[in-house]
Amino acid sequence: MAIAELDSARPAWARPAVAAIGGATAVAALLAAARLPVPDPVVRAESAAVAGSAFALIAVAWWLTGRPGVPDRRIVLRLGLGSGLLLGGLWIAEIGFNNLTPHTVSTAAARGVLDNATWAVVGVVTIAAAAAVTARTRRWRSGLRAGVWSGAGSGLGAALGGAVLLALFRPSVEHDPLMQDEWRRLGGGVGLPAYVTRETMAGVGGHLWVLGVVQGALLGLVAAAVTIAAVRARAAARPATAAGDGA
Repeated sequence: MAIAELDSARPAWARPAVAAIGGATAVAALLAAARLPVPDPVVRAESAAVAGSAFALIAVAWWLTGRPGVPDRRIVLRLGLGSGLLLGGLWIAEIGFNNLTPHTVSTAAARGVLDNATWAVVGVVTIAAAAAVTARTRRWRSGLRAGVWSGAGSGLGAALGGAVLLALFRPSVEHDPLMQDEWRRLGGGVGLPAYVTRETMAGVGGHLWVLGVVQGALLGLVAAAVTIAAVRARAAARPATAAGDGA
């Protein structure tokens, strides 16, 4: 009984971490819209969607981490959400490099390499976390949950980085020659501040859901299924090996 209770115990840091990052993301998204020199209805809608998504994730995480009788909750959150929060920090570093370093350093080529490398690291770590949980618990659902939590953590971190960038450092993005060139080609008459905020806010939402929760769920499912298959194949091979040794 004591072991089961320990396995289902929630790490003390889980709820505060999600609430703090999600709340800061929502505030930064709303602040980014409020600080535009000219109000933009598209930006207001996007910022409200990001803020609502962040608050929704907080509410869902609060509920999920409080449900009674959930197996393996401790290891799922420790490896899943824990790895996700670290990956969120990696996304923040990538966003900072792309947008806040001198443009002679953060060239288009450098950004492309860093973007792909960051995405690859996020994917590999998410898979590793889900596989490790599956191998230790022998439950594919626990591995899937670890993948989802990892994706949620990394998505929240990326969303926080993008929202804070818009709220506090939008002029730096506006001075980016690559962004200015894109605005001239695709702006369609929209002012540069609004265009920058629209495009970046859309990326914030995409990181939160597509590269965060959805990607985490898909990678977690694949990792859990492959790990369970490998564990079962290894277990099935043991009796045959033992029988051969006995003969």
